[in-house]
Amino acid sequence: MLLKKPGFTLIAVFTLGLGIGVNTALFTLFNTLIRPLSIKDPDAVVRLNHISNKGSKFSFPDYQYFRDQTKVFSTLVAHADERFLLGAKKAEEPQEIRGEFVSGNFFSELGGEAILGRTFAPEESDAPGKGQVVVLSHRFWQRRFAGDPDIVGRTILLNGKPFTIIGVTRPDFTGLSSTLPELWAPMTMRSEMATVDLYMPALRGVPPAREDWFGKRDLQWLDVVGRLKPGKRLEEARAEMSVLFGQLARAYPEIDPKDSVRVIPMSGFGKVSRHAWRTFGIVLSMTGIVLLIACSNLANLTIARATTRQKEIGVRLCLGASRWRVIRQLLTESLLLALLGGVAGLFLAWWSLETGAATAVIGIAGPALNLTPDARILTATFLLSLLSGVAFGLVPALQATRANLVATIKDEGSAFSRRLSRSWLRNGLVVAQVALSLLLLVPAGLLLHGLAQVLTTDPGFETKKVLVVGYSLELSGYDQARARSFNQQLRARLAALPGVELVSAGDRPLDGGRLTITVPGKVSAEGLTMRASYLDVGQDWFKTFGIPIVRGRGFTAEETQAGAEVVVVSEATARNLWPGDEPLGKLLRMEKRENEGAEKIFVTTRVIGVARDAQTDKIDNIPPVTLYLPQEPSRWLDTALLVRTSRDAGEMKAAIRAEARALEPVLRLWLNSMEEIIADNGWIKSIRETAWLATGLGLLALLLAAIGIYGVMAYAVAERTREIGIRMALGASRRDTLRLILGQGLWLVALGAALGGAGGAVFSRLLRSFLFGLSPFDPIAYSTVALLLVAVAVVACLVPARRAMKVDPMVALRCE
Repeated sequence: MLLKKPGFTLIAVFTLGLGIGVNTALFTLFNTLIRPLSIKDPDAVVRLNHISNKGSKFSFPDYQYFRDQTKVFSTLVAHADERFLLGAKKAEEPQEIRGEFVSGNFFSELGGEAILGRTFAPEESDAPGKGQVVVLSHRFWQRRFAGDPDIVGRTILLNGKPFTIIGVTRPDFTGLSSTLPELWAPMTMRSEMATVDLYMPALRGVPPAREDWFGKRDLQWLDVVGRLKPGKRLEEARAEMSVLFGQLARAYPEIDPKDSVRVIPMSGFGKVSRHAWRTFGIVLSMTGIVLLIACSNLANLTIARATTRQKEIGVRLCLGASRWRVIRQLLTESLLLALLGGVAGLFLAWWSLETGAATAVIGIAGPALNLTPDARILTATFLLSLLSGVAFGLVPALQATRANLVATIKDEGSAFSRRLSRSWLRNGLVVAQVALSLLLLVPAGLLLHGLAQVLTTDPGFETKKVLVVGYSLELSGYDQARARSFNQQLRARLAALPGVELVSAGDRPLDGGRLTITVPGKVSAEGLTMRASYLDVGQDWFKTFGIPIVRGRGFTAEETQAGAEVVVVSEATARNLWPGDEPLGKLLRMEKRENEGAEKIFVTTRVIGVARDAQTDKIDNIPPVTLYLPQEPSRWLDTALLVRTSRDAGEMKAAIRAEARALEPVLRLWLNSMEEIIADNGWIKSIRETAWLATGLGLLALLLAAIGIYGVMAYAVAERTREIGIRMALGASRRDTLRLILGQGLWLVALGAALGGAGGAVFSRLLRSFLFGLSPFDPIAYSTVALLLVAVAVVACLVPARRAMKVDPMVALRCE
């Protein structure tokens, strides 16, 4: 029966394949989160998380204590992410790569065998400073060294230090990270290497070269996993770690007794975070809407097909077939279609994941994730196909078997045909498709409009003509004296470039910090205490970013060099702290922390200037209190220069990179305009990904809705051929016929748009915090989505309408 109608079958399989495909792609991505890692006996491996205000990592002494005292784990494995600068002086362009420092038992415990060479020997990781060797990942070996079989024994430079390659791992070994490292180095080399992990809380403001990586308990830098002994359970591990941590906290006062250790499975549902569950639920609801539209499309097509099969169904019933027998026949066809659609959806999901289309939109995959469908995915797709087949096949089957047998045998099925073609169910399904499409398109339109608005709105500082030149000299083996000289030479070279107007130093906007301030004389004798945003800025910083000083003055060169106790505040700060009063000369007491430890110091500063308000803390937000402090000249090894150009900053990148490389060939260097930095801001990036996800699914839903509208109108025209012929025979023009068919289709679209718009408005209120101040009822977003919907609906209705215009009255009447 399906082969007799190949057009119907292909459209049904394609429609259902789209709906099932997006859901299968989502299931596959989520399945990577619960799939066991490619390590030895993954079910016995658990992760230890240190629950503290400094993050989830452990110090080396804590790791050593747990490793030596545990009775539940056979061993504990430690690892730490890091980035290295790979290159050779004046020989090749340096490349920043991702690697890991690992304990000596990393490969032996996790089953990371080498296909070339070997892994770490015990003597290479038994003392700090030993083990200048590395093991390469198979992917990095293929990409960087073209699979050279003689790679073992070669020397590479990492951060300017020579390391010997001793092995290459097997292709499927990914270690413990979802983002596959390029190489692994012994943990004992940590103290010999500069760090670029500037987001490690314990390292902020502390020169990493002076850190005691293996002796300080408050330097938390290690991730730790453990392998349970045979017969030991997760609950026993949690109980033991609770006891051991309590003993550790009592023995060392620097450990906060409120901290704890959490034991988390490395595979299965237990390792999925709440955020991942929430993300999965949101995306599943969106892809579920797409599948609902696909099923409603198939239901409409099935109902329309039942119209042409009314005589066959009637004859079956007259010959003695029970109604349930006929329903089973129709459901069998629907389930077969659903299974074919499931196969198509599986291939569509595989293609979107292989090309990166799905992972780029949802953003939860990494190069180490195995996206090949397994038994769980195949089972989920099969069940989803069966559910879809029942969803779109059951109701049409029930309705199709209610035919009037006498009318059917007498070939008087026109009433039955009319009842199906003008059924409230068919029209209702079209309305539902349009409404569900708008439920996705309205939020997408709002998010895109809000994103476009914030990216084009003036943040209060220059974005197109300011280039941030960031670099790290620790990776190139510099000390403070050489780094200071490099900074001075680079500033002089950049200032001499054609097109450069100013070169300054300091924090870039959106990259400041927080401190506690006290305003003397406010509220009480002790003063008013609050949290404030601050940026360290150098001379000419305000001119570089085009932020004018509206009162007072900025910093002099002497004040920035000496770290003078002066401060510039924003207009909002002056209004909030000293309303109606002169802010110049006012005193503020700031609480800071010394670089070498956690000791608090208190500094009293005097206000010397007021700067115009700018969105320096967060896009689309003026901070209530913002302080600009003189930059302390102590960050020579890892810092950034701010370059103001006379033209677009992007055009100056090549010249600036050439000047920096001329001074130091092996240099970790990054160049970004402030416009690029804003576009890549984490908050904006997450909203952009959400907007593109909603837009992609919304457009897919709209495509399916358009197919549904076209199908309904095409069958309506076919069934009303005699009526249209009579109308034209009685004098109706082609324009009248066009208006009749378009009116029927657009009426359904208008009703669906009204319902979908209302639902989208309700849903959009939940997105208020993502809209950058845009109203959830923004007329531009709603009108744009409405125009898109009308355009698609008109196109879907126009083809059947043009077919109706070509009906020959004589042919239509002669058919009767």
